[in-house]
Order: sequence, then C-alpha cells, then structure tokens
Amino acid sequence: MKRTIIIAAVSLISLSACNKQLDELRPHNVTNEAAQFSTPDGFAQAALGLYPMITTGVSMTNSFGYGDITMFLSEAHSNNIHSLDLGPNFYTDAFNYINSPDKDHSWTYNLWRGSYFIILHANKLLDNVVKDEQRPVVLQAKAEALFVRAFVYFNLVRFYAKPYYQDAATSPGVMLITTATNGIDYKPARSSTKAIYEQVIADLETSISLFNQEKSNSFAGKQAAAALLSRVYLYMGGTFQQPDAAFNQKVVSYADQVINSNKYALLQNDAYRAYYNSSNVANKEDIFAGNMDFGSASISQQYAYPPQINYTGGYYRPSSDLLLRITKTDLRTSHYKVNVTPGFPNDSIATAKYMYLYNAIFSKSPFRYIRLAEVYLNRAEANAKLGKKEAALADLNIIRNRAELASVDLSGQALFDEILLQRRIELAFEGHAGFDYFRNGLPMVRNYSSASSGAMTIPATSPKILLRIPQEEIILNPNLTQNEQ
Repeated sequence: MKRTIIIAAVSLISLSACNKQLDELRPHNVTNEAAQFSTPDGFAQAALGLYPMITTGVSMTNSFGYGDITMFLSEAHSNNIHSLDLGPNFYTDAFNYINSPDKDHSWTYNLWRGSYFIILHANKLLDNVVKDEQRPVVLQAKAEALFVRAFVYFNLVRFYAKPYYQDAATSPGVMLITTATNGIDYKPARSSTKAIYEQVIADLETSISLFNQEKSNSFAGKQAAAALLSRVYLYMGGTFQQPDAAFNQKVVSYADQVINSNKYALLQNDAYRAYYNSSNVANKEDIFAGNMDFGSASISQQYAYPPQINYTGGYYRPSSDLLLRITKTDLRTSHYKVNVTPGFPNDSIATAKYMYLYNAIFSKSPFRYIRLAEVYLNRAEANAKLGKKEAALADLNIIRNRAELASVDLSGQALFDEILLQRRIELAFEGHAGFDYFRNGLPMVRNYSSASSGAMTIPATSPKILLRIPQEEIILNPNLTQNEQ
C-alpha cells in the first residue's frame, strides 16, 4: 500500500505545481492529464494521492507537514501548552501571537502555499469529471476530492478569517478557487468568510450524495463528511449569549446522523488508555484520521518528551493550567507521561498522544482529525445553545463517564462552561483548543509564563487571533488584503 500511495501522489503532483508551470509545460501536462483521467482507475489513483498531502506529503520547512502545522498552530494559540523554547523562531512566533507574515519567521507561508497546493490537485481531479458522469468509481473519487477540498478550506478560514459570528458576510476570508483552469494572471481577492463557509458546506453536502464505497477511517466517507459538517455548523452557531438556532440545529442533525449510524463507538477503559498508541485503521472511535502506518510525522518533536537521550525535542509541554483541570481520577491522565529521560527534570510532563513508537524521533501516531468524542461534544454544545438542557447533559455525561468521572446536573452558563472544559481536556493537542475560545467570543487567557513570554490575555476580537497572509503572496497578488495586527 505504501508504494500505491506514493505512486498516486507523484502521479497527481506531476500534473501541475502551479498555474504558471501548467502554462509553460502545457503540451506535456495535457498528455499526462489525459492519460491520468482516461479511466476510472486513474481517478481513483488521483483521489488516493490527496491523502498523503493532508498528512505529511506536502513538503514543509524543517520537515513539518500539513498535519504537523495545522495541529501545532491551533495549540500555539491556546493555553494548553507552555513553551521551553526561547526563540524567536517558527514555533514561538505563533505561540507569542506575533504572527509574522515573513516565511523565514513563521509557518504562514508553508500553511498557505501548502493548502492551495492541495486545493489545486483536488480541483484538477474535479475539473476532469464530466457533468453527467455515472461511473461509481469516478463519482467516489469526486466525493473524496470534494471532502478534501472542504477540509482544507475550512482550516484556511479558521486560521485566516475572523470567527463566523463577527460579521461573516463582510469579513474577508481567503481566496476561493474552485477550478484549476484559471490562467497564470488570475489573482483573486479574498472572498467573504460567509462565502468560504458556503463553499465548504456545498462541497461536503454534495460529497455525501456521491460516496458509494465503504472504506476505512483513513479515507473520507459519508459519515466523515457529516461529522465535519457538525463541526462547521458549530463554528457558525454563534456564542452562548447570542446563538444561531438554525445553525445549531444543523449541528444536532449531522451529529445524529453519525452517532445513530452505529458505525463508531467510544473506546472504554484500557482500550481508551492506550488509544494514542495504536493505528487508526481498526479503531472504532476514529471517524477520519491521517494514517501514519506507512509514514511518520514530526509533531512529536514539539509535544513529546525527548524519546532519545540528548535529543532536544518536546519544547512545548502541557501547561499547568491544563493539567490542574484534569483530576487524578480522570482516566485521561493516562494520556500524559512524566519524563524519565536522563538529563531532564523528572517532574516534566508531556502528552503521550503522539508517542506511538516510544524510541522513535518521529511519531507514528495518526493525525486524528475527526473522532466520535468530538461529535458528542459538538452536539452537547449545540443543544446547550438551543436551551435543550437534558440533551446537552446526556452527551456531556457520556464523555465524563467514559473518563471515569461522575455525572453532573448543570444548566445555563455552568452547563456551557463544563462542555467547553470537557472539549479542552478531551480534544487537547488535536487541533481545536485555539479556536474554541474565539468562536465563542471568549478570550484566551494564559495565567502562566513561558520561556519566551509572560502571562497574557487575547480577546476574541483582537486581530492577533488571525495568522497573516504570507508577504510573498501579497506582493504577487495585489488584490489580497493583509490581516493587520
């Protein structure tokens, strides 16, 4: 399978790196493109090639791939981690809310360019699907490409656009490009945040109607699309004080579809303790994951304690603020380990979520992009905003009880606060923390100091919550407006 994935990725990458290269090499690329999409198998191989791109297949500076960067940047804007890194560098830039647009000082260049690289390849596949296509294999490939495009666009709008409740109709989002046939002079402005969300929803809803194969959770599918839609609508659902009932009801509907499918189950007891030391393929809780069985990621170098003597990794450790909220009886304490590496403090605690192979520098743990626990918490939050206390409590207590915590009976603000706390603990280091505060209009409060920064409070209305567009992109495309800070 490793060889198949690599061939598929290389085959698709060979079609185009950017529009300019397409124009310069058009006779050669037209031939390759015609051959690639001349058979259903060619479409299937092209779709397969998209998955390595959203894990580690898109080359990034310092070996960081797409999954590494998206997971890290979310946590970097949170209060789940503290830094041992003095910087300045790519890592402290986001952690300290500097958000430089310079590619030599931040991850923004890699994230922006890498994202549009993936979108280009999804668009290339979609452009080659004829309007009245009926072949199941081709329709499946189209569905997978739509899912991946939606997934990447949603991440882009989370990082570069204001939360949806902050006037999404007029607030600038990102470039919306849905075809690979634009000329080399195509320089789009930023579409509105609302327009990006609408495209993401349209892609996911269309994909659901096209999926016709049941694959493992390493691949997109109907339930993965529904689960992602529950997350997208949650981001549109407003704050607890000013919720949007229609969008929150959508969260509930799509979460119901996933949960009631009975395709997934929350891991229990020892299986949950060992959750992050296993592959996603046979895991019943994972809905969509970036499979690392045939590769490795670099994220453990930042989050995990040094797996080898004299190896200087693990610069970002769980914050005291996070750890103090995980009680001793909480089963999730097993997802954090005391450092026992010679030369490092014995009381230094690190997450074990990316340590799959203990003696390896690079992580073999999957990027768990969507899992069932999140869907329960999505539904709980939406029901709390809808004023449906009992439904919200039921889902909240499912998550608490799985962690071996007692059920609670809360209402109003206290119920909402507990749901957000359980999101923070349950989904820590999985790409949510930096967004859950801001989309709810809440400040990100760090009540502790790190090596390169002191305590800080970042309001949800601060421009610092956004990454800035790479300066190189602004120069090349004068129609792009910058996120000023």
